[in-house]
Amino acid sequence: MNTSRINKQTNIILIIIFGLIIYTPLIVGVIKKDTLTSQVEKRNLALLPSIPKNLTELNKFPSAFNLYYADHFGLREFLTKTYFKIINKINTSSASPDVTFGIEDWMFLGSITPGYTANGDPMGDVTNANPYTEEDLKKFAHSLSMTKRWLEKQGIEYIYIVAPLKHTVYFDKLPKYISKINKYSAMDQLLGYLNTHTDIKTIDLRKTFSSAKKNQQLYYKTDSHWNYIGANIAQFEITKVIEDIFPGKISAKLHNPSQFKLSQLTQGDLALLANIERSENDPRPIFNSSCPESNTAMEFEGVQSFTTNCPSKKLNALIFRDSFTTALQPFFSRKFKHATYIQDRLNIKSLRHYIAIQKPDIVIDEIIERTLPYLPTDVNMTELVE
Repeated sequence: MNTSRINKQTNIILIIIFGLIIYTPLIVGVIKKDTLTSQVEKRNLALLPSIPKNLTELNKFPSAFNLYYADHFGLREFLTKTYFKIINKINTSSASPDVTFGIEDWMFLGSITPGYTANGDPMGDVTNANPYTEEDLKKFAHSLSMTKRWLEKQGIEYIYIVAPLKHTVYFDKLPKYISKINKYSAMDQLLGYLNTHTDIKTIDLRKTFSSAKKNQQLYYKTDSHWNYIGANIAQFEITKVIEDIFPGKISAKLHNPSQFKLSQLTQGDLALLANIERSENDPRPIFNSSCPESNTAMEFEGVQSFTTNCPSKKLNALIFRDSFTTALQPFFSRKFKHATYIQDRLNIKSLRHYIAIQKPDIVIDEIIERTLPYLPTDVNMTELVE
């Protein structure tokens, strides 16, 4: 009798639990106000279809409503977030096609999947699958040489920097199934060609980084960029070259470990893409300087730029930049009287515009390795120097 009663109570409890599981999302979905975007998946959600006004709309209504309900049922954000957490705990592959999980929690942008070409195909770059042709190398070298000659006529120096991919520096942290398919990368080809056939001052950070990474972490594990430790080493190597060009007008200085304060990077861009929450240490530089940053925002032909000012310094710099320059900026902005950062690849229109305004002593042309192989916008700049 007691056993029968217990079984009956157990069945009732199970029915109640089952009912809650089934109907709670529906109830919450009805009560909760619809949102337009998913913060977990980073995409727009389907909208509630309007009431059908004709037979065609009536035929389309069920599928449209199904898409809407699939995006808006109650607790969807919570359940999706929980799903991604579980998947990334038990699976060695990423929930995102744009992120590859490596060794020791390292994450890398891109995929080795055949046909993948997004984000500049960084995996193709690091496996040397995206080479330059000889003709393109000649065009590239010609364009940069003409740019350099044009700047020299105006008393302006020029240096060219390729920021190495995280994949290149930490190739040993990539999955073991990823291997080189050609001997030379596009970066090998380009810098080798420029150094052999031109007098352009190029900066290759790979050898320095390869040595430094033995004692320090230079890139974020959960982000595609170098951290401030890596940027510190990069700015030192770059400034040494500039110091050779302008003796006594700029000083190369490598910050020591005591000049960094440990903070937390809450979610890198790769963790965001993979829909996981993972924080890591983020050492940030401490500057004991009488030269605080002051930004003057500008825009030219839809491209954003800004200038930082340090009146006690002696040189002006024009810096064509990408996202890797973000971590360099705190260092550079304290080394130049005026440093103008342009979020764009170098092109003649921007050069003419900003040179007239900022009167730079040097143009710094920085690009990230995963933009290779590309050709400069102005591949024929002969008219500049004629």
